[in-house]
Amino acid sequence: MNNSALIFDIKRDCSEDGPGIRTTIFFKGCPLSCEWCQNPESISKKPQLSFRAEACQPSHCDSACVKVCESHCLRFVDRLHVNQDQCSRCDRCFDVCPTKALEPSGYWITLDELMYRICIDIPFFQSTGGGVTLSGGEATQQMPFIHRFLKALKEKQIHTAIETNGFFNYRKFSQQVLPYIDVIYFDLKLIDESESKKHTGQSNKLILDNFKKLIQQSEVPIIPRIPLIPGITTNKKNLVGISQFLKKLSINEVTLLPYNPLWQDKLKRLDLKSNYKFRSLMSAEETTACINRFY
Repeated sequence: MNNSALIFDIKRDCSEDGPGIRTTIFFKGCPLSCEWCQNPESISKKPQLSFRAEACQPSHCDSACVKVCESHCLRFVDRLHVNQDQCSRCDRCFDVCPTKALEPSGYWITLDELMYRICIDIPFFQSTGGGVTLSGGEATQQMPFIHRFLKALKEKQIHTAIETNGFFNYRKFSQQVLPYIDVIYFDLKLIDESESKKHTGQSNKLILDNFKKLIQQSEVPIIPRIPLIPGITTNKKNLVGISQFLKKLSINEVTLLPYNPLWQDKLKRLDLKSNYKFRSLMSAEETTACINRFY
C-alpha cells in the first residue's frame, strides 16, 4: 500500500523534534523491541486496539462493544477482556463505547490526506523555520511511502527531519530518503552487540554501520542521540564506549534523551509486558553522572 501509511499519531506545534514549530508524524512498525520502548503502540505493524480498563463501565452500555464486535475479540467475564491477536479492527466498538475506554491505536492514511493536514501548518513552518518530522516506531519500515511523502514535502519547500533507530537498508535509504531530508536524528542506544540483542532484540551491527556510512558519505547533518535508560544505557561502559565511537568519527556533540516512565500505562492498554524494571524519572545527580561520562 505505497499510497497509504500506517500511523498512530500526528502531533502539531512540536518544538522538540527539530528546528522551529513542527508537525511530527508517528509511523507504526519497528524492527526493534526495546524493553523500555516509549511508544509501545508503535512496535506492531498492524492497527491495534487500546483498552483503558479503569474507564470501562459495562453497566452504562450493557456490554454493547461485545455485541457489535465482528471478530469476537471482546468478551465479558467479570470484566471486559480483549484478545489483541484476534482483533480485526472493524472499529465498531469505538462508536458504542460511552466512556471511550476502547480507542484505536493506529490507522491507515493516504498521502493526499496526510499532505492536506500538513499544508494547514505551512504558515507556522514559514514563520518559525519549522517543518515536518518523521518519527515512530521506525518510519523507514514504510520506505516506499515515506519516499513519496518526502518528495511531496520538498515540492512544497517544507523542511524535513527524520528520527531513526538506524536499523534500515542503507542503499534504499540513500536512494529514497536521503535526497529529501534536511536533518537526521540518529539514536544510538547500546555499543555492545550482546547487550543490544538482549535489550532491543537485534544486533547493533547494522545500526553502527549505517551511522558510519551516513557520517562519511552524506552531507546531511546527523545528530546522534542517546536515550538514558537507567540500568541499561546509563552505565559507564556503555556511555564511554559510545563516546569513543563518536570521537573516532570526529563527532564532538551528542544529545542525551532523559528517561520518561509514562510508557508504562500504554503497555497495560495494549496488554503488553516488559522485562524492564520500571523506574521513576532520573534524578539530577544521575543525569549529571551520565553527562560527565562523555568528558
